[in-house]
Amino acid sequence: MGGCVADAAAQASDEQVAVGCAARYRTVRGPAVTVPAARLAPVGAEEATVFRAAYVLARGSGTLTRTPLVRNAAGALRQMPPLWDAGMLLADRPAAARNIYTFDGDPAARRATIPFLWDALSPGRQAELDRPPVPVDGEDGPDGLGSARLEYLRGDRTLEGHGLRVRSGVLGDAVHSTPVFVGAGANAPARGSADPAYAAFHQRTLRRAPAVYLGANDGMLHAFDARSGAELFAYVPDMLFGALKELTSPAYTHRAYVDGPLAVGEANLGGAWRTVLVGSPGAGARGLFALDVTDPSYFEGGLGVLWEFTPRDDAAIGNVMTPAQVARLQVRSRNGVRQYRHFAATGNGEGAGRAALLLLALDKPPGQRWRLDTSYYRLDIPPGEAGLPAGLSAPALVTDDDETLRHVYAGDLQGNLWRFDFTRTPPWRASPGLRPVFVARDTNGVRQPIAQQPKVVHAAGGGYLVLFGTGMLRSRADRDPAGFTPQSFYAIHDDPAHPATAATRADLLQRRLDATDGGMGVTVSGTQQAIGGGTRPKGWYIDFGVGTGAGERNIAGATIVDGKVAFSTVVPGRTACTESYGRTYLLDALSGLAPDSAGVAVSGATTGAVVMDFVDGPPAALPAARVRGHGGRGNGTRIEVTRSAEVVALGTSGGVPRVTSTQATLPAGRLSWREVVNWRQLHRAAARRGDADPSGGAPAATGRESQ
Repeated sequence: MGGCVADAAAQASDEQVAVGCAARYRTVRGPAVTVPAARLAPVGAEEATVFRAAYVLARGSGTLTRTPLVRNAAGALRQMPPLWDAGMLLADRPAAARNIYTFDGDPAARRATIPFLWDALSPGRQAELDRPPVPVDGEDGPDGLGSARLEYLRGDRTLEGHGLRVRSGVLGDAVHSTPVFVGAGANAPARGSADPAYAAFHQRTLRRAPAVYLGANDGMLHAFDARSGAELFAYVPDMLFGALKELTSPAYTHRAYVDGPLAVGEANLGGAWRTVLVGSPGAGARGLFALDVTDPSYFEGGLGVLWEFTPRDDAAIGNVMTPAQVARLQVRSRNGVRQYRHFAATGNGEGAGRAALLLLALDKPPGQRWRLDTSYYRLDIPPGEAGLPAGLSAPALVTDDDETLRHVYAGDLQGNLWRFDFTRTPPWRASPGLRPVFVARDTNGVRQPIAQQPKVVHAAGGGYLVLFGTGMLRSRADRDPAGFTPQSFYAIHDDPAHPATAATRADLLQRRLDATDGGMGVTVSGTQQAIGGGTRPKGWYIDFGVGTGAGERNIAGATIVDGKVAFSTVVPGRTACTESYGRTYLLDALSGLAPDSAGVAVSGATTGAVVMDFVDGPPAALPAARVRGHGGRGNGTRIEVTRSAEVVALGTSGGVPRVTSTQATLPAGRLSWREVVNWRQLHRAAARRGDADPSGGAPAATGRESQ
């Protein structure tokens, strides 16, 4: 697809431009369907499954498809036709048959999770729907259409064209929300048998049906059966009630509703393990919500909604545009026994002034009010430069062996990389002397925004390497060629046990990009030096746009696979409807150099394959092969295998570009593309190699991906 996709991806503040672009595109090549998000997940017998959300922006309608990926006889990935389209299935479902719920946050309410039905709503919520979207003759009193509007939102189309807006479908568009997959035990971390309650919970989840969740601009979060595409239930956040009536207006102008990121994790709530989903309306509203999605039937019994957190609870919450993370923290020690709670860790969002890290207790009772330093914690960061936007990226969690949070790394839109310490029990507050670990600036000293979640790996010799790219593509200004500034990708060494002066660009190894193969790839060149403390370099960086395209930036985060960091970039079209493209990079995480055909990082190797498409999600990794096993019974050693992983980037046109495979020697065991296994053994091996050769070549990166 062409440059129209870039406009759609940035349309949160420039929707009319995007709509116009889509209309022009539609006249040339058929319906303008853009794909803002896709996710891989293991469902069925295929190699992997792509869950892809798409939308027709001018119509405000959306789709969600399940597309299998298989390998042909030559071993290449191939996309099969979609197995289902949830948008089409939902359009054929009677409105009365849908299971839709909302939240009643009144402490006096008997149940917090209530049906999205007229008689179940409070008088105040009924009144919200019973007012016209636009005042009539200056009056906005009740007009008697409240119940009709609710039925319209549920999917009843009989009143369309008779006072209510005509729709092209029931499922709304998902511009920035990303599908998340909850499988049969697939989201559970490898805790082993240390916690019998967790082991029992994990066994129960092995029997549940897989589901995929998607937020949409029809005012709802949707849960779909991942096998059939049928809607399991939908959730209408209470914080959106005041804007729901606008969806029914014939004069409706597109706006965001449930258009923010979603995240899924496992948490112990009051002694019982649960699968929880934390979501945000994004630009649709300031706030977050949390749901118990262990079993969709919980919603029928008045359970399911855990809480909502809005400006009524803390004015510091903004429009959260990055996914929250589920974190386990030690809250106290009683009689020598440590006690823990699970929290949603998130930045406070944009448009709320001063940036902060929030920890929201997932076990807070729905009817209980939020209390600072009891049910939630707010760690404010120092004020930034005036005139620049604030807002934290999604946090990267660094945990102990037992999954207890120790440190959080997060960037902000002013280019600061922060570390928060959680080695002590609460109350948790940012240190008065908090200083950034690093400030991202280009060669001219201009700050570079860190909008994506960093990734963290163990560094040889101690400490961590924090990896992140810079750049945004959210507004018209971000797409204006006159305002393009150089963006970069960084790896910054930090050792919390031995804090040092914040690194600068001068302390890092530069990796130079040079175009090759007619510009279809780049070579990565630089000296091989060990990275770490003391007099060693404090990391590495590459600058985009040098031989790779003006305006190139990383807007979709990164993925760690077998000690390599994979990430995609985008080069925006220079006009509203000119071609956009990007590149997919695969680099050794510790050295910043590209791997050769044997998987060894060397100066001058090639990466950065051009993707003639718009890729706005991080790459995914699929196992390509296992070869060369050795060791095992009879010789006293453990079997080891060499695993090849294939990194794929999902573009908006539906193509699956393949990039250089990466290899790693791992102890035998369950090898899954969803996890980086045996990270502790690999970390120890890397540390030994780093200590043995302090001045030689950098060892291959090892370690687990940050959460």
